[in-house]
Order: sequence, then structure tokens, then C-alpha cells
Amino acid sequence: MARRLADRSALAIVAALIGALSIEFYFFARLQDIWLDEATQLSGLSLKFWQMLQWLGGVDPGGLGVPGDRTPPLVYLLDWSWLRLFGPSELGLRLFHSAFVVAGISCLAAVSWREVGRSATIVWVGFLVLSPKLVQAGVEIRAYALFFGITCAQTAVFLRLAACPKVNLRLLAVFVALCLLAIYSHFYGVVSVCAFFLALGISRLRRSAPLADIIGAFAAVVIGSLGLVPFVLGAAQVSGALFVPASSTGIEFAPRSTGQYLSYLLKLVGDPANMISIPASLLFFCGTIALLCAGIFAAMVRARNAKSKPVDWCNVVVASGVLATIVAGLLVSVRTFDALRTSYGIWLLVPFSLLVGAGATTVTGFRLWDVAGSRLAAGAVMLGAGMSTFGFLSHAGEFVHGPHRFIAALYDKAAGPKAIVYDNGALWGWSFVPLQYSHHGKVVQYRTTKDGRGLVRAGGRDAKATIQDMQSTIAAYRVLLLTDIRTRSYRDLRQCQNQPAACPGFPSSALAAALTGTGQWREIGKERSLGFYDAQVTVLERSESDPQGLVRHQD
Repeated sequence: MARRLADRSALAIVAALIGALSIEFYFFARLQDIWLDEATQLSGLSLKFWQMLQWLGGVDPGGLGVPGDRTPPLVYLLDWSWLRLFGPSELGLRLFHSAFVVAGISCLAAVSWREVGRSATIVWVGFLVLSPKLVQAGVEIRAYALFFGITCAQTAVFLRLAACPKVNLRLLAVFVALCLLAIYSHFYGVVSVCAFFLALGISRLRRSAPLADIIGAFAAVVIGSLGLVPFVLGAAQVSGALFVPASSTGIEFAPRSTGQYLSYLLKLVGDPANMISIPASLLFFCGTIALLCAGIFAAMVRARNAKSKPVDWCNVVVASGVLATIVAGLLVSVRTFDALRTSYGIWLLVPFSLLVGAGATTVTGFRLWDVAGSRLAAGAVMLGAGMSTFGFLSHAGEFVHGPHRFIAALYDKAAGPKAIVYDNGALWGWSFVPLQYSHHGKVVQYRTTKDGRGLVRAGGRDAKATIQDMQSTIAAYRVLLLTDIRTRSYRDLRQCQNQPAACPGFPSSALAAALTGTGQWREIGKERSLGFYDAQVTVLERSESDPQGLVRHQD
């Protein structure tokens, strides 16, 4: 009776945690803004079905005005169907994506309850629920939520396969299907699939079991993934070149510092939001590292005694997945692609969380750790993660990807002939592409030349655009929105929250000073949207004493 009550209590905790994650998704989905990559995907979804597939294959069927996309077709197929059935609601589409995450975690929790244990399940589910990284990725109109949800299902089946003394062919067929879904949802699905199959193969070797079924299943995945080839070629075309030749001898290694690799590993489990508060950061990362180390140590002991548990093989999945990504970062040099971009490794958060949960409940043989250390470490993780998540949700507007909504509101508010001019150094693409999508290409946007004397019509394919004379071009407008966009670090946001007066500012605009200095323009306002994508807009209006520019435009 007592065990049954304990099981029901633990199950209620897991259900409450998953419910809390759903609420977090809804809260952040309402605040998240359309950003550069989302605008690209939404533009592609506006095409007819066959045109959309051609576009993903590298063919531009007709002036979308945004960069091409580099992604497999599965998320596009699902989103295209959703939009045709339920309409173009941004919030609805974000919640549709978050449903994949909730479903995936629920599926994995049901399996891990038996294979890992109820206490470990509570810990790893809590770890994910209190993850700002997951909350952000889970509502993005990109492939990350789908990829994460499929990885959860993959991991659930993987645990079952690793627990079976003999290969269960029905389960293996399900695993093959999930692997194909992962590959067609994100290109890094290739990395995750290889990591899972490697771990599965090694687990069979320890049992002296034949590998024919595993090899056959992997061959089926390879054959099934050949349909990805046109989209790989399309992604290479979007990048401009798949490999950038660096030397006459062939491949060039591009090593990074030890600190950069360490930062990459920390970002796989955490987020910049986990770094804003120093106490929260120390609690979260120290506790996580302690639990992972304890779990790895116990797994090594069990492996030596030939008593490995299914969750132990997640260490192989993580190690091989991380190693493959680092090697890719060393060998592959692509102009617009960073192999170590942590959003591509969102799938690793699934086995990482399981290992954290296992570490909180594992027995190492060290009495101090087994009696108190594991509990203190698990408590530190949850407390640090909770503090970070509270700060993240309290300042959610600072974490949205891009200033589109802020700049769009100022542009819509301005009266008369108007234009956006991006100042020197501004990351104009983070505003230009979303505005192209939301305003159907009808927003007038320029960027200044490096010398600040000319203007170029901003555009995704304007690399060779004609430079226009500054004065003759702006003479056509009554209002100019001089826009600057800069990225900030977690240190900057920490400083802004703790000492607002010392918050990093924007460099003085030479363009604004030059225009107001002529007497033809006057500054009527300056607005700022603080965040990781920090934006400042200086609004200039043509002076009433010098309306000639507008008159010339009307003539």
C-alpha cells in the first residue's frame, strides 16, 4: 500500500512538472517575436506545396525576398499542413511546435519510470522543465521542437532495446522509423542516429549477441535517408559553398581554445539565462557536473562488472554525439554555418537530462555521496535552475530572438513617407528579414555604406546593390528611423539588471549627427528595446522650415 501511494505521488509530481512546462511554453510563446530564421520558414510555408519542396531543394520559385533555408522537409510538411487546416496564427503555430516537446517528454517519462526509476524520472523531468533553453527552443517556428520530441521517443525505444536480452524486432522497426523521422526533421539527426546506433551496437557486444539485426536496421536507415540528398544539395547551394578551401593540401584544422570547447559543453545543458545570476549559475552548473560525474563513475563500475543498466549507454550516445560535432567543427569550414552552434545540439539535452537524473539516484559506494551528496547536488541543480527560470520568465522580453516587433511598431506609428535606415555596424538582417515577411516586402529599408556617405537598399540578395547618394535618396521621406541593432552577452544583461545606469549603450550615430546638423532634420524621439538582440531607433523628422525634399518627392 505504501509503495502504491509513493508511486501515485511521484506520478502526480511528474504530471505537474509536465503541466508546468506547458504553461511556460504558453507564456513565452505569447512574447516570442518572429526572428530571422522563422521569417524565412514562414515565407517558405506561404508557397504552394511543390514549390515549397523545390525551394528547399535550392530553387527560388519567385522572389520571396528572404534568404533560402537549410533544413530537411519534415517540419515544413507538418507546418504547411497545420497552416492550411487551422490558419496563419503565429501563437497557434508556436503552441503546435511546443506540443511535440510535451508529447516527447511524456513518452520518455513513461518508459524511464520503469527503466530508470521514479526518483530519477522526477529529477530529469524537473531538469527539463526548468530549462530556459528548452522553453525558448520549444516555441520556435523551426525544426528544433520537432527534433527534440522525436529524440525523446528515440531515447525511450533505445532504453527498451538496451534492456532486452535479445533484439526485439518490432521495437527495432519502430526505432528505425523514429531515426528516419529524426533525419528528415533536422540534418543533425544524422549525428544523433549514428550515436544511438553506435551505443546500441556496443551494448550488444557486451552480451556476445549477434549484430546482424542492428547492422540491418542501420542499413535500412541509410537507404531510407537517401531522399535527403536533394535537400542537402539545396542547403549547400544556400550556403554558397559547402566547403571553403583553405589550403592547397586539402582539409584545414580550425582548432579552438580549451575555454571555447568547455563553453560549448556547458551550453549544451545550460543557457545564457542560466548565467545571469552568479549564485544560480554556480548552483546549477556545479550540481549538474557533480551528478554527471557520479553517474559516469557508477556506469564505469557496472560496465567493469558486466552489469550495465540501459541508461548507462546514454553515456556512449552523448560522448559520440559531442565528439562527432567537435570533429565536424574542426574539419568543416562553411561560410555561414558553425558546426558547434548549440541549438543544433538540442537533441543532446535529452540523454544529458537522463544522465543527470540517473546521477541523482545512483549508488557509487562512497557513503558520504550516497547518503547526502547526491541529494545536495540534485537540490542545487533544481534550486539554481529554478532561480534562472524565474529570472528568465520575469525578463522574458530580453530573451526573444530579435527586435522585429519593436521596430515594426515604430515604423507603423510613423506618419507620412518614411524609411528605415540601418546605421553602420547594425545587425540589420535581424530586422530586415522579419519585416519583409510581416509587411509583405512593403517596408522601405536602407543600410549605410561603410564610409557613411551613401545608402544601399537593404535586401537578402543585395550584395552587389547600387550605392545611392545619401541626400537625394532621403529627400523622398518625411520620417527616417535610424536603427542600430547589437548583440549583448549575459554579462551585459546581468549588468543592466543589477546596475541600470551602467548598462552598455550604443555608439553615437555619426549619421544622425550629420543629418540634424544640416538643419534639415530634427530628432523627435529615441527608443530602445533591451535584450540579447538590443535595438535602438532614433526617429528623425524633416524640419518644417525645409520641406523641399518632400515637395520634390511629391512632384
